[in-house]
Amino acid sequence: MADGIARILAKSTFDPEAFIAKLSAGGEDALLDLRQKVHALNEDTAQALKKNVYKNYSQFIETAREISILEGEMYQLSNMLTEQKSLMSSMMELPLVSDKAMVEGPKEETKEESPEEETRRNLAFLLEKVEGCSSVTEVPGRHLVHDTDLVELDPETHIQIQRVHAFLLSDSLMMATWVPTRRGAMRYRFQGLYELDSLAVVNVRDTGPVKNAFKILMFPETRMYQTDSAKSKRQWLDILEDTKKKKALKDKQRKEAANRLSDQLSLSPAMSPNGDAVPPGSPVASKEEEPVTMDTDFLQADWLQELPEDLDMLIAQRNFEGAVDTVEKVTEFLQACPKGPALKEFKARIEHRVKQLTDGLMSELQVSPERSLRGGPRAARHAVTQLIRLGKSAQACELFLKNRSAVIRYNIRQLKFEGATTLYIRCLCTVFFSSLSDTAKEFLKAFPDHYGCYSAFVIWAKHELISFVSIFRRQVFESKASLTTIAECVQLAKKHCAELSSIGVDMEFSLASMMDLPIQQVIEETRDQTVEGIRYRAQDEMWRPMNLQNKNDCDKFVADMKKTGFDIEQYVVDKCFVSLTQATVQFAKSSVTMVEDLMKLYTIELESLIANTIETVVMAQLAQIQSALKSDKFKSERPTILKNTQFVAEKVLGRIFELYQQNDLTCPRQLQAAQASYQQVKQ
Repeated sequence: MADGIARILAKSTFDPEAFIAKLSAGGEDALLDLRQKVHALNEDTAQALKKNVYKNYSQFIETAREISILEGEMYQLSNMLTEQKSLMSSMMELPLVSDKAMVEGPKEETKEESPEEETRRNLAFLLEKVEGCSSVTEVPGRHLVHDTDLVELDPETHIQIQRVHAFLLSDSLMMATWVPTRRGAMRYRFQGLYELDSLAVVNVRDTGPVKNAFKILMFPETRMYQTDSAKSKRQWLDILEDTKKKKALKDKQRKEAANRLSDQLSLSPAMSPNGDAVPPGSPVASKEEEPVTMDTDFLQADWLQELPEDLDMLIAQRNFEGAVDTVEKVTEFLQACPKGPALKEFKARIEHRVKQLTDGLMSELQVSPERSLRGGPRAARHAVTQLIRLGKSAQACELFLKNRSAVIRYNIRQLKFEGATTLYIRCLCTVFFSSLSDTAKEFLKAFPDHYGCYSAFVIWAKHELISFVSIFRRQVFESKASLTTIAECVQLAKKHCAELSSIGVDMEFSLASMMDLPIQQVIEETRDQTVEGIRYRAQDEMWRPMNLQNKNDCDKFVADMKKTGFDIEQYVVDKCFVSLTQATVQFAKSSVTMVEDLMKLYTIELESLIANTIETVVMAQLAQIQSALKSDKFKSERPTILKNTQFVAEKVLGRIFELYQQNDLTCPRQLQAAQASYQQVKQ
């Protein structure tokens, strides 16, 4: 019973008004029966929905269980890879160990490698707990000193921002955000790495709700963190200060040792394996020097030592171009540097600054409510250029196009609807297509050799055109405007769209395909309204010539008709009579105006619909003429009826044929057949 009503309601051709009208004819019993069926259908639907929800929930639980299993397997795989990496590192270091050390026995070897093994275990702990920190563990000699959970507070308002986990390493401080929805061992996501040299720790007194807090000054930012107890806070302050001192002392000793070694190598000759002196430039001397000096000497230049701080200053001053120049300079210099632990450590410091520089450039292109959007596309070109130089062309392309989307929406929102649809659409087309054109030109300048980004621009332009058509349809088609207004608006949009072809962006086909359906609906509605108007006027038609009372008014009427394309001097009788009826004149004006509008909307896809529409209107007028000729009521008016038939066949249809020719179109056979039908009536 419920299935029957469900099938009826689910049909695509279901007409509710006709269904209720038919059902109401059966009386009250039929309506009560339908009510019971609808209630039963409602209950069946609710039961089916509950079953689907339960089924989906069961599948969700099963999927979560599978994911948990896979997560455990990935965790095991991560441990295996970490062990393999440690083993490979040990194997690579074996040739550097002297024979004496190899003979001293396993106990002494174990004692020497135990700190290194402990370091590896600490770094493996980071890989297991923190997502996205693999680059942090690649620096040789780096190890974990201390880690706990902290709460980040706003330095100004002291409002809790988020929960974090701090990892104090031997040379830096790593912050990771807590991920509450994550399952498994990896519960944190990498947030940032800050070198100990570039930060300062400041104690914060307990005031009000803020207790056990301390500040970390990370140039140019300041962050506040809160511990869970006073003991934990004191531990953090002491360990941070102690670790910073150890790192400074270690860096100083390393630099002094490198300077002493460099001086010794420059003053004393190297010794060959048999005890002979070897010139400094010989291959043997190079082999003796390389293991010691390649990690330090190459990076001892003053400008390299000061480079991280210089980059920090340039980024803080928003001198992005200077910062990118510096990055390119040091990157080119490091390509010739021998690979070693010191190089890895230095590169890690530079990569951290490059990430900050990239974030700063990307913020220049990001759209936010407090930022002005009045700048043109040239305002974003500088940031795009620097991102491309850093190898971030994909991100630059995405942010550039998002920025331009926001600018286009902002400019469209500034338009004011004054009441005249055509005027608003003219302004809308000017704003949208000029913005699209400017964006295309700037895009070609910003990404001249990055052809892979062009497809992203094409997709972006298509999405923006969809947004434009959405606004266009709402203002034009859904406002119930006349066909003349709609035709003018569509013609404006097509004209502006065609102008984009001059810069290589051809979107006419996309625009036409988006507007075809609403245009078809408008044409069909106009056809039906015109036919209805012909039938309405025919009800009051008496088929009597128009009496314009005097010659002046008649001459004025003839002149007005001539402006619309009709020469009716041959139909003037006795200086003030015209052998045409008011209904025929009205049909002539409305039909020709309709055809003029249809020519503005003409496309190959709409060719058949336009021809059929004109034919339907013309044949509707012919049907009224034939009906009048058959009626005994208008026997005396037969000459006037034939005169009006001649006018429609020769003047009206002739004018329609001219409009087709003016648009370089072939007159369709449907209209030629309609003209032949008029000729038969006239005979």
